Amino acid sequence: MTVLIKPTGFALGAEVVGADLTKPLDDTTFAQIRAAFYKHEVLYFRGQALSDEDHIRFTARFGELRQLKLASQSHVQHAEIYVISNIMKDGKHIGSYDAGVLWHTDGAYLAKPHAISALRALEVPVQNGRTLGDTHFASTSAAYEALPPAMQKRIDGLQAVQSAAHHLAKTGGAGVKKDVYAAVKADPEAIHNLVRVHPVNGRKCLYVTEGYTSRIVGLPEDESRDLIRELANHCIQPEFTYRHNWQQHDLVMWDDCATQHKATFDYPPTSPRLMHRTTVVGGVPLH
Repeated sequence: MTVLIKPTGFALGAEVVGADLTKPLDDTTFAQIRAAFYKHEVLYFRGQALSDEDHIRFTARFGELRQLKLASQSHVQHAEIYVISNIMKDGKHIGSYDAGVLWHTDGAYLAKPHAISALRALEVPVQNGRTLGDTHFASTSAAYEALPPAMQKRIDGLQAVQSAAHHLAKTGGAGVKKDVYAAVKADPEAIHNLVRVHPVNGRKCLYVTEGYTSRIVGLPEDESRDLIRELANHCIQPEFTYRHNWQQHDLVMWDDCATQHKATFDYPPTSPRLMHRTTVVGGVPLH
């Protein structure tokens, strides 16, 4: 199988053309895709009419998949699949309907945060011929590298609390997040370095988001709050971002160490949106 990697031209992101993920990939093709992933931090594949089994098979080659059996998603056959959707059945949402309200990185509040997330579009909202519900991505490695040396020196070695409760409080506890957090109640928050070293390519990445970062260890409250705000806002400047316009049957995967993301809620509740996600379990972050 011959594949072509087409960079987006932004700080991160590339399209993979020519891969058929409905079939097992040979080792050479997978190695090419893996290398492109850790270079570009976000990869997307168009026109992949995958089953859940296909989705699981492909992403499991990157590592162990997280299994999260949720009462709110008991209709899902595979515990590796997490549902994001505004669709309702019997008066209840079938998935997390407000996922991505804030800039965040998946699983930041875990002792072993997610390494990779892979989201597949089954249904997308369309209005006047254009798909709505884009996702914004930001490169936290590019953001770190752009910091002045004095700021890099200031924050290297600092640690921050990444808290599920903080995220829940900021979003008002909507959606099925309470269900998710109940499932990870043994791991409600974790302390990680503000600057993470990527376990594969060694790049330094800012690990601070408006969604999960509640405080910086050892700093006064006002200084902690101001530094979190400054760094979080720095990460999402236009020069570090890519905006993905979804198409049905897209598969988009992103590096949870080197990126953060945010959804665009520009579609009416009556326009169905259905996504399935898998997540690759990460290790304890490197210092």
